[in-house]
Amino acid sequence: MEHITDINKQAYIEDCKSIVSESIKLEKIELSDRELTLLTEEIMDTSLMMGGDYSKENIRAVTIQYILSDFLPRFKKAHR
Repeated sequence: MEHITDINKQAYIEDCKSIVSESIKLEKIELSDRELTLLTEEIMDTSLMMGGDYSKENIRAVTIQYILSDFLPRFKKAHR
């Protein structure tokens, strides 16, 4: 059976949100607070699925990958 890590996101959401916000601002991407929260939670989940955690380095690395993969159209469509 596979091991699934369950970490309480709420304890880390504000720090992660700040990291995501800083990273997307560098690319001139603007999101509402609700969209930023949804994106941050998605990035946090992705980090865990990749075997990482919520460290600054992991969240920034996943955010950069999202940016490089042109996430915005897919994200906006999924969260209308």
